[in-house]
This record gives sequence, structure tokens and C-alpha cells, in this order.
Amino acid sequence: MKSIIIRKTGILLAMMLTLHITATGSESKAYQTGIFVFCGKEIPKSFSYIIEKKTGTNTWKPVAELKAPESEAACKASLMQLPAVIEAVTPVSQSTIAFVWEKIKKSVTVDSLHIYSTDPRYQYVAGTGWFDDGIRESGNYSYRIKRLNKNGTLSQISEISVPFPAKQPELKAAPVRFKLNENSISISYEVSNPALTSGIELYRSAYLTNNFQKVPAKLLYTRQKDKMVAVLTDETATKGLTYSYRAQPYDALANKGFMSDTLNIYFVAKAADIGLITKFQAFPQPEKAGNLLQWEFDYRMNVNTIDIYRCEEYDGKYELIASVSPKTREYFDGKSITPSRVNYYYIAINTGVGSSLPSPRVPAILEGKKPNNIPPQDLVATRTGNVVTLKFRSVDSDTRAFYIYRGDGYTAPLEQLPRMLLSDSAELTYNDTLPSTMNAAVYSYAVASVNSSYNISPKSKRANVTYSGGHLPVPNDVNAMMSNNAVLLTWSDAAKTHSGVTGYRIFRKAEYNNQIETPEQVIAETGFSNNSLIDSLVIPARYYTYRVQCMGEDTADTGSLSQQAGILYKGDRLLQPGNVTAIPSDKKIILKWTLPVADNLLSALIYRSVENGEPILLKETDAKTEFFEDTAAASGTMYYYFIVLKYKHNLTSTPTDAVGAKW
Repeated sequence: MKSIIIRKTGILLAMMLTLHITATGSESKAYQTGIFVFCGKEIPKSFSYIIEKKTGTNTWKPVAELKAPESEAACKASLMQLPAVIEAVTPVSQSTIAFVWEKIKKSVTVDSLHIYSTDPRYQYVAGTGWFDDGIRESGNYSYRIKRLNKNGTLSQISEISVPFPAKQPELKAAPVRFKLNENSISISYEVSNPALTSGIELYRSAYLTNNFQKVPAKLLYTRQKDKMVAVLTDETATKGLTYSYRAQPYDALANKGFMSDTLNIYFVAKAADIGLITKFQAFPQPEKAGNLLQWEFDYRMNVNTIDIYRCEEYDGKYELIASVSPKTREYFDGKSITPSRVNYYYIAINTGVGSSLPSPRVPAILEGKKPNNIPPQDLVATRTGNVVTLKFRSVDSDTRAFYIYRGDGYTAPLEQLPRMLLSDSAELTYNDTLPSTMNAAVYSYAVASVNSSYNISPKSKRANVTYSGGHLPVPNDVNAMMSNNAVLLTWSDAAKTHSGVTGYRIFRKAEYNNQIETPEQVIAETGFSNNSLIDSLVIPARYYTYRVQCMGEDTADTGSLSQQAGILYKGDRLLQPGNVTAIPSDKKIILKWTLPVADNLLSALIYRSVENGEPILLKETDAKTEFFEDTAAASGTMYYYFIVLKYKHNLTSTPTDAVGAKW
């Protein structure tokens, strides 16, 4: 549908663009004859997009290379080369093309195209999308998108799989009114999903023939009764005939939504020939348990009945409750009306060949008189982070909703929270998000119920929670020092500055030989009154770093981590073996030494070397052995020996002085 009427006013133009020039979004999606492949938001100016498609042999085949347009003419050419099914529903506007080209010249992403940025047609113009047209077989089609830079480097951006054909989009158009003009019929449709609707096609049939054919129609988006509607005007209708109309919306890829309900219209010479309903009103009458409807009707001709419809939702499915004579001016509705609930009514004129569009809808609320004296029971409030969960119990089967109240303090006045909890369950849960503050606070809650007569119960008993405010302080002056083979860690008393601090969490990380031996993890938690810690689980020759974090009343309520405090635990010097001797013997050299008394000693490492040679490890003995026989020593060669003691935690002593011998 290429003919689009736009009023030359700024407000209406903006509304039309907002509704009409939209798309399926920045995504790859199938259309009637192919698949649109979206590559990315970046416009390919200094690079190009390479699109590969998986073939039936599971190999990837390059199918397209996309680059940014270099002129306004190139933009127009791309728009003129759209797939046939999409080109048929795409208006070509020189001003739009000029606008898009100016944005492409100055920007690097399609977001700069504003209302056109998510339209696949203009993504194609900008070089960020491609149409794989001519697909016929159903299935999933795989594409691989790569980036080719000017220097020849190629990198993969994404791999996608798109099903074909596309699922019918959730696009619907409902007729809300029509207007008989001098030489045309204008029908207003309310669109269910304006953001995805690109246009609407109008179909017409002679009344009762059910032979619908697409007719050319002018499309205008406008506002009627505070709602945005699409107005389709049929300028080919003939006066004196009765027509049936249906409308079908479609998206920017020409994927068609659902067909609307049939609307029958008798194209009389004058609209007033049917008659006109005015002053339609509804008056609740509690004493009669019903609603009195009144209207005025200028009865002319071609009217069989006045049909009255009712629904409890303004935009819900209305039910025909009565058909009365055209000369009737009022109707009392007392059929199954629930007190204190809104009922909406409208009137339609039945001409014998179909019904007109509805009159204005009018509401009526029948006053309810059922008392509501017992509040909800067993209110319990728990908090995780800044989310408070309320659980309570309803005691009245007539309850339909609840009001939640909150106060800043144990006895502070309670204020009603804006969101009503709609439910008729007996056991209920409500979540409330607390505001972020710099100070600790106490919050008090209560609940009241609302019954079907909209009467509100008294408030329940209060339930309270405490909250740090979400901004716990950061401990300062974190300091680590050695004390009797342990680390004494101290930090500032943050609990004095913030009453929400209930304790501290201590983190530690260990490094050995400039490598992380133990990643940062929680090693302890203290109460709010204790701002120090003795860490006795430390090992010599390690570098430790510590950080401290304030805690609130629950694990999700924590502050930021402090600055690090580090310390190197050198430990006592590890003892060497004593009295190391090397004694030549028959075909061997005997080593002897004396071990120190140490609980953490694990073994002795014996090393041997020759003159100007590298030492090698001969043997690792246990922690009790004090001699070793080197039977592998060659005759006449001078050997040098030294011993290293190995302790727990991968610690070693310094080597002993070398001793030499030969046999």
C-alpha cells in the first residue's frame, strides 16, 4: 500500500511516524519469500560485513558483502531494489531518503536514523542488513556474519539460525467507528501493536457474498477520543450498496497479521438517514440492584432494533444483553450485576443488514453495601537486601484486593503504597523495594483488605524491619602487623559512624614466590563491636593482603570493600643439618649428617655435582634418616655434596656447605 496521507501538522506527522515507520526490530527474521539477516548496528564505513550461508553439505558459502552507501542516489537505489513483496508495501519518499543519507554520512551506527533505525528496509540501505530472497523450502537457515577490515583481517561477529517461514506476527486491527463521507467511507481501526505495524490492507466484499478483494485505500494515522487509530478511506464505494469490510495489518517485512472482524456498512446517501443516538447515559439504582440506561434517538429509516451491549472491561469482549425497538428510549439492566464493579455499556444500531459501529461507551458502578470489618491476619515482614517480603492471611472470602501501608519508624504514620495487590487468595505475598538512603532506618508495615463492595477493612497489626539504607560505610585505616607468629589486623570503628553496621567481614589473599597461592576469600566475620582480628592461620614466606567489609542485618546488605593492607610473613630461619661429612669407601661414598629437632621437618634433599658441573638431586630421604651411600659414584672422580632440609608448607632451608670425596 503505497498511498499514505499525512496532514501537514507537526504533531500529527510525529504521531504518524511513530506508528507507521516501524519494524520488527534489530533482528534477523523471515518474510514471505526469504530471510532478512541483520549484521549489526555499526554502519560499515571503514570495513565491510561478510555474510556466509550454510549449504546442504554443511559448508559455509559467502553470499554477500555489505558496505555503507556512498551517496544519496545509492540509498535510493537500495530502496528501489527491495524484494518484490516488501517493495510493494514500501513508500518511496525523497525527503525520507535525504534524511537517512544525512544521518548515515555523519554517524557510525544505525541508531542515528532515529525512527528508521529498527526498520529492516533502512538497515539494508545503511549496509547493516541483507535480504536473502527466493527461499522456498521450510526449515532453519544458518548464517555467519564476519567483519572484513581494510587491512584484510577477518573476524567473526555472530552466527545465527533463522526459521522459515516466519510465524504470523501478533498484529491485529479492530474496527472502532466509521464515517460516511460524501463520496467515500472512512473506517477507524485500533491497532493492537503499533510499534510493529507498518501498514494495513483493506479488503471489501459485497454484503453476504463473502468474496473479499483488496481495495486501494488511503491510510491516515490520527487521534480519536484520546486514542491513536488508523483511518482507512475507501474512495471506490458506490452509494446505496451494502459492503462488508475486513482489514489486515502487516509489519515492515510485509508479514501479515490477523484479519479483523467483518464490518458491514450500508453506504447511504446521507449518514443521518440511519438515525443518530445522543445523550446515552447510565444511572445506578442500588435500591433495584441494577442500572438504568437512557438515550435519545432521532429515528429516520433502515433501523430494525437498538442492540445493547455490556462488559466489565472497557476494552473487553462485550455481550449483547438486549435488543429493543427503535422507538425505545430506556432500558433497565438488572441481570447478574456485581456491586461496586464497573459495567460498561454501548448501543449499536441494527439496520437489518448489519450493525453500526458502537456508540460512546458509558460506565456505571452499582453501589455495594457489604461491610468489611476484619483486617488481614498474621502479617510477617522479612528483608533481603532492599527488598521486603510481606506475607499475610486473608480471613474474608469476599476479598478482592489489598492495600499495603508503610511508615518510617515503629510508630510513624502509615502511608498507602501506590500499587494495589489484586488477589482473592487466602495466603498472600507482597514485595516492597526500599529506597536507598545514607542512614539506617526502621520501616513499619500494615495491610488492609478491599471487598467486592469496595469497602476497606481496618489495618492489620504492624510488622517491622530494619535496613541500613544500602550505603554502609567503608572501613578505613586497615592495618596488618605481625604478632607472635600471627597477623594482627585492625581497622576503623565504622559502627560508630553508621548504626546499620552489625558486623565486619574479612577477606584474605595469599601469594608465594610472586604467584597467587590462595585467591581472595572470606576468612572470618566479627561483630560490630570488634574492629580487629588475629589471623593465626598464616604460613611463613607468604605475602598476605587483607580487606574488610561492613555487614548489615542480612547477607545481601553489605558495603564496599576497603583498601588492601599487606604484610610479608618471613617466619623463623629454617635450620640446616649439622656435621655433614663425605667418607670414601669401597666402590661408594658414604654421607653422614645430623638432623635438627623440628616438628615440621619432612625430608632431606641430597645434591651432588662434579667440578664445574650442575648439581643434581640424588635422593630425598625421610625425616629420620641421617646417612646415605652413593653407590653410583665413579672411581677416581671428585664429587661434591650438599644437603637441603624440606619443611611443611613447601619451605626449604638454605643448602649446607659442600663437602667433597672420591674413591
